[in-house]
Amino acid sequence: MGAMATQAAPGWERQIDDVPAALAVSGTLCVVACQSGPAHLLDAATGQLLARLVLPGGARRVRFSPDGSVVALAGPRGYALWRVADGAVMTRTTDTPAEFAWSDDNLCAVACGGTVRIFEADRGLEQWRPVDGAVTVDDVTWFDRGNTVAVALGGEVHAFSPRGRVAAWSYPSPVRVLAGGTDGAWLCAAGDGPGVYIRGIGGTHEDLPTQGPGLIDGLSVDGTGQWLAAEVDAGLTVWDLAARGGRVRPRPRRLEARVAMGVAAWRPARGAVIATGGLDGTLSLWDVRAGSARRTATPVARRFAGAPVTALAWLQSDVLVHADRSGRVTAQHLAELAGR
Repeated sequence: MGAMATQAAPGWERQIDDVPAALAVSGTLCVVACQSGPAHLLDAATGQLLARLVLPGGARRVRFSPDGSVVALAGPRGYALWRVADGAVMTRTTDTPAEFAWSDDNLCAVACGGTVRIFEADRGLEQWRPVDGAVTVDDVTWFDRGNTVAVALGGEVHAFSPRGRVAAWSYPSPVRVLAGGTDGAWLCAAGDGPGVYIRGIGGTHEDLPTQGPGLIDGLSVDGTGQWLAAEVDAGLTVWDLAARGGRVRPRPRRLEARVAMGVAAWRPARGAVIATGGLDGTLSLWDVRAGSARRTATPVARRFAGAPVTALAWLQSDVLVHADRSGRVTAQHLAELAGR
């Protein structure tokens, strides 16, 4: 695919003839997943197109493996594992909606229909199959420092290791959405009821309330494993998951409730900063350390995309890639984040 640039430029713009649905960045590469057409592999320094991959039905999720060698895509009709070095499609299924999650050691758990398969990144070979049944899997994630895969199945959460099922948990309301911290300390779950259920490796369990009337659309933990964000119709609720004495001490950061909030992305590695994109075209940057349970956080920076924001990803600690409904993909430097 040619030589890649070694350092990302602070700004570029590219037009894509489709609606971007998700973005992912790894090193000098950026992937744009689109709602109906092919995924686009771009040079993250310039926005130059390097390759395309067609996933029938389009893709709504995309992410690089931790070592950056493989791209996982999932959409309403299936999934694909795409090797960056030579463009090989190592595995692809195009018949059922799919979800996936990468572990820190390059294993990809793919949920499709009632089956969860674990693939290794290098060759895309299936290693084991935690679930293979008729009940549709809603979500999948890794926790316990990547040793265990959690599956949202039939409203419950089931945990598996290569030796088989190790635990199963029921909650007051059916669970549909999962998230696990990179340090493996917490497994977070949400679904048909308000709030988030979190469970620690040592068995600690707590329920966390959300702000706003809507049900949770998504959960995400930042790269440090300390901050949990729950996306609801009215905006975000963020908690500090720093543990003390074996129990979690949630301190919610009430970010500005915005009905127009559409997508969110944690800054990688350093954490504490989250970007949100709105249906009104607003991009907001938040330092969640600035808020408290009693004081609403205010954004440290704002930008305007000009069209509803559909996807976000961090290129550097102060460079954000964002895509909007018009098909425009932009890498933008954010000077306000210097020193944070």
